[in-house]
Amino acid sequence: MGVSAESLVTLTAVLREGTFEAAAASLHVTPSAVSQRIKALENSVGRILVRRVKPVTATPDGEVLARLGEQWSLLVAEARGELTGIVHDADLDPRRLPRVTLQVACNADSLATWFLPVIAEFHAAHQVNLDLHRDDESVTTALLRAGDVVGAVTSEPMVVRGCDTVQLGSLRYFAVATASFIERWLPNGVRARDMQYAPMVMFDHNDHLQLKALNHLVPEPISPPVTYIPAAAEYRRAVQAGIGWGAVPEVEMDDSDTGVDLVPLSRRPIDVPLYWQYWRLRSPLVTALTEIVVDHARSELVPPRRSTPPVPSSSR
Repeated sequence: MGVSAESLVTLTAVLREGTFEAAAASLHVTPSAVSQRIKALENSVGRILVRRVKPVTATPDGEVLARLGEQWSLLVAEARGELTGIVHDADLDPRRLPRVTLQVACNADSLATWFLPVIAEFHAAHQVNLDLHRDDESVTTALLRAGDVVGAVTSEPMVVRGCDTVQLGSLRYFAVATASFIERWLPNGVRARDMQYAPMVMFDHNDHLQLKALNHLVPEPISPPVTYIPAAAEYRRAVQAGIGWGAVPEVEMDDSDTGVDLVPLSRRPIDVPLYWQYWRLRSPLVTALTEIVVDHARSELVPPRRSTPPVPSSSR
């Protein structure tokens, strides 16, 4: 199989830009040259690599080579940075060394609770620009598969081809509400006949975590009124404002800034196992990022209970 660096760069440009014409402009070549390179690459591997629609998308075989192309670009950028540092070690201001851009994906609640210090430590130690994608698990898996991100925090243990997975621990949630909300809607405790009328806050229409919390509280099938708040910080603020009850990370239950305490509706926690999936690549930056992610997760997250199955959590 003859795969050149030029053909990989062209393939990733086509998928990134969405059309052959836009890829040609980014590469400073003609659309015909881009088309010829893609055709030559497909002939070389004997597979169709892209779907020629708008925007252009990768076939499963194309995703493999697209990921290889992104990995190649990362390794080249890392080598360029190291060579620049070696050549100018004596007189170059370290602040002016070239930066490597890394794409990373993370779910919203991790970003709101424990992942920002990861970014801060990594950014302070390395010449990098981080492009963070906040998406749900189905999207982060697709981003990993296509090679669009080097790593992702996800609640799905399903391993993406070409990646390694580390189990990080669990983010612990409790179903909570304000004291005034409980007094109004649940004066006699958590009972199905009251819970079916008590407003509930959900992250989005695929918020499996909130549905799990509801099932923990009330085993009977009920359909309470719902307000959707698709942002982690605003979700907690909505619960604090008494809009409804909801599942909130344990670390966010006490908020001295607002003075509003959230009262657990049950002492039973909901643990969401989290995983770090990352490229199986000998990259110093990816290795360093993985070590920092694991260190912070081990100190901030709860070790998952083996008997508890993973809880899908939408983009939370």
